[in-house]
Amino acid sequence: MPGRDKKLQRFIDAIEAGIQARAADFPDAMLMASRIFLAMKDIGDVDGKNTPARLDTCGHLESAYHQAYKGPDPIPGLTDAFAAIEPALAWNRRPEAAQVAGDFYNNHANAIIVGKGGLEVRQDVLIGVSLVAPEITYPRHHHPPEELYVVLSPGEWMQDDKPMVAKRSGDLVHNPPNVWHSMQAREAPLLAIWCLWINE
Repeated sequence: MPGRDKKLQRFIDAIEAGIQARAADFPDAMLMASRIFLAMKDIGDVDGKNTPARLDTCGHLESAYHQAYKGPDPIPGLTDAFAAIEPALAWNRRPEAAQVAGDFYNNHANAIIVGKGGLEVRQDVLIGVSLVAPEITYPRHHHPPEELYVVLSPGEWMQDDKPMVAKRSGDLVHNPPNVWHSMQAREAPLLAIWCLWINE
């Protein structure tokens, strides 16, 4: 079996380093993180049907990178690793975006990195990215899988319908299964990587 693409492997190593850098602050999330990166030692399938595509919102990426590079180590390295694979991603909108009031539809973008529709197809792990334009709120939602975000560029985050909390570059956001959550960009775009363990 051929090895994993070097750029993708660099990204996977960098996202693991970003999580481990804050592991002591988020002990409840580390079991899921350990499962993810242990599983990722085995290589999935390359998705030959993946067609790179950008949305207009992706024009905010450079500004998001600028914010992320101000973050603590290892976030600048993670940002570089993400930027190296970004041109190969198929960016899309949230499926329910057309039903959301306001300017959300044209001011957000998501992409799968690992999982169905991503650069590596797997049935156990889902890793992706969300980009939210300035002053836009990503609507509240929930899902059965536990989730862990690595914040690249700052924003505000809601969990369990409590008030929004500011998160800085390098912070983690841990969402237990089925908890309601959302996020909001302020004057700068919000960029975050998310990881889910879906092999239940």
